[in-house]
Amino acid sequence: MDQILKQILNEMKVMRADVSNLKDMRVDINELKDMRADINELKNMREYMKDLKGMRADLNDLKECQKRLEIGQEKLQKNLIASLGLYTGKIVEHLDAKTEVLNKRVY
Repeated sequence: MDQILKQILNEMKVMRADVSNLKDMRVDINELKDMRADINELKNMREYMKDLKGMRADLNDLKECQKRLEIGQEKLQKNLIASLGLYTGKIVEHLDAKTEVLNKRVY
């Protein structure tokens, strides 16, 4: 009888150790689940970073295009002013010529 009780006691100790191991495994499994969630979050962040890099490249392209447009606008303004000056001179010459013709007719 003592031997049976000792055997039962030993089996209970082994079972207690197994239960303790199972509890530790449960904690480890929960930690692994948390790690998996963190990994998924990092993967999502990586995708966001790729998107941000693309947006940054697009933004840089837009800035370059804006600079080219500003340079083109400045050239256009200068050409417009130069052309207006030229045409204003021609208009003045034309008016002077017509005025002279009219003055000759009147006087």
